[in-house]
Amino acid sequence: MAGTIGQGETPEKRPVVPYLGAVKVAAAVMAVMIVAGIGILGVTVMKRAGGGKPETANVLPAAASAAIAAPTAFGEVSLQLPPRARVLDMAMDQQRLVLHLQLAGREKALMIVDLETGRSLGMIRLKPDPLEP
Repeated sequence: MAGTIGQGETPEKRPVVPYLGAVKVAAAVMAVMIVAGIGILGVTVMKRAGGGKPETANVLPAAASAAIAAPTAFGEVSLQLPPRARVLDMAMDQQRLVLHLQLAGREKALMIVDLETGRSLGMIRLKPDPLEP
């Protein structure tokens, strides 16, 4: 009794819905998109949690590794700071040390020091923007 509703003597026909096929296709496409989205989300979470491929270590060439040899003893180095200057912060890389200084008054400066020689390479005075209140 395909196409009928109920079990009575006069079978009633189902109403024809012209867009029902499009609704079925849309539902199937959305189901595939949901499954794909959950899969992508799972892979992303696993990679960020450390479940992805192990990253390869950065291998330095022989010339670069020779340049970054173990530090040698340098004795004592004295660095002349400006009068009444305080060191607020410092940062360094392989070759330079940057000292953030509070100078006399409220002026601030950056002093750059060469780590190989221990000499000051220069000072950058930080001045406030005259347009800012």
